[in-house]
Amino acid sequence: MEMATEEKIEAFIWDNKFNTGVDVVDEQHRKLVDLINRLGAINAHLASTEELGAILTELANYTVYHFNTEEDLMKQYAVDAAHQATHIKAHQHFTAQVMVAAKILLGSNDVNNQLVAPLLKYLTNWLVQHILGSDTRMGQEIIALQAGSSHEDAVRIATAFMSQSANVLMEALNEMYGKLGDKTLEVIQKNQELKVEHEALRVLNEELEQRVKLRTIDLEQANRKLLANNDELKQLNEKLASAQTQLLQSEKMASIGQLAAGVAHEINNPVGFVNSNLGTLTKYVGNMFSVITAYEAVEAGSPDKVFPQVAAAKKSVDYPYLVEDIPSLLKESQDGLARVTRIVQDLKDFSHVDETNWQYANLEQGIDSTLNVVANEIKYKAEVVKQYSGLPDVECMPSQLNQVFMNMLINAAQAIDTKGTITIRTGSAGDEVWVEVQDTGKGISPENLRRIFDPFFTTKPIGKGTGLGLSLAYGIVEKHHGRIEVKSEVGKGTTFRVYLPVKQPSA
Repeated sequence: MEMATEEKIEAFIWDNKFNTGVDVVDEQHRKLVDLINRLGAINAHLASTEELGAILTELANYTVYHFNTEEDLMKQYAVDAAHQATHIKAHQHFTAQVMVAAKILLGSNDVNNQLVAPLLKYLTNWLVQHILGSDTRMGQEIIALQAGSSHEDAVRIATAFMSQSANVLMEALNEMYGKLGDKTLEVIQKNQELKVEHEALRVLNEELEQRVKLRTIDLEQANRKLLANNDELKQLNEKLASAQTQLLQSEKMASIGQLAAGVAHEINNPVGFVNSNLGTLTKYVGNMFSVITAYEAVEAGSPDKVFPQVAAAKKSVDYPYLVEDIPSLLKESQDGLARVTRIVQDLKDFSHVDETNWQYANLEQGIDSTLNVVANEIKYKAEVVKQYSGLPDVECMPSQLNQVFMNMLINAAQAIDTKGTITIRTGSAGDEVWVEVQDTGKGISPENLRRIFDPFFTTKPIGKGTGLGLSLAYGIVEKHHGRIEVKSEVGKGTTFRVYLPVKQPSA
């Protein structure tokens, strides 16, 4: 990827003095020179690790490919065995060095000139010496063999040629180090400029931090005052809300009772005449089917099938299916109405709209009515198991106790994450009866168990609970001269048990 500030660095420039005389080898040498020059250009603009990794991978792969080419040529022409061994060893050493250098570079979080420059210097230095030394000697021997010389003569020619190349080697090295020195000076100058800019930024940053610190102190002081005011206001609000809760609850219970009475009355009237009409309709349909059956008997006794229109009409409406399905539909409709009637009755029993004074009531019937009212909250979360003992009638306000049972059942369902069991037990001992609701939910931690009856305390997410349900239940049970006991184990579940006297003490 080219950048506006990118500058091409020639790690070394190809010259005819680097030619070995073997075309395929010289062509691959030029490719290696180009890759090294690209590495130098990448180093100049402080490349990312990904960009450096791509060129290093390409260089390593091409180096292996080039070395394989040279080694195949030496085997093909049976180049001097001693030279082959030394040459191949040099290849292996160079490949290992490049791999180690690449691993170090790509493992660094900071790819900079100090890391890449030594590798670049090593690559150019090694490649120049290798081309002018081992590769040129190999090329001279291969050229002599191609010209028809014997192996002994070819070795002598190649060995003699190497002494002539020493001066060329030194010239190339001097030129290379000169260019590298110039580039080093440029990099140092740029680094100095960057240091000056960095120092200016540091001073500016310190000034900004000081301003932020002073502003933060002011904000912290203002925030402490605001928090103190908020705490005071919160305490006042909690006292006010706690004082209003009992009044609101009594008004809420009365409103629910009136609503339930109105709903029950309005639903009972249409349900009654619909149920009556369905019964009459069932009777009428049976009579109509008996008439049709009589017509079928007449039709069956006619040898000439004198009622073709009737037969066609029966076929078009699938008459046999209608005869089978209509009674089933009527039966299902009557069952549905019966369920509606039962729900309305349970709603009325739950609210006890006609009962405003203390009276004797069956708590197990009240629990059943409450279960029907909250069935939608429970049926997808838990299986309900009833273990009733047959309680005696208890002197109480049934609608208020049903509110207690409803809160305990809903809390039990909400404590179960996926699927569990809610067990309801009843029992009596002496002048007391008890009702127990046990769930297999996530349980309550010991530090929260002491606070569950406090107004507004809740562990549920925002929008899932107000923290008033158990507080109101506690107040209702206390008003009935009873008590609530709780046992819970985190990860296993919770058990609430309500104790109530069978008869209220006299005033």
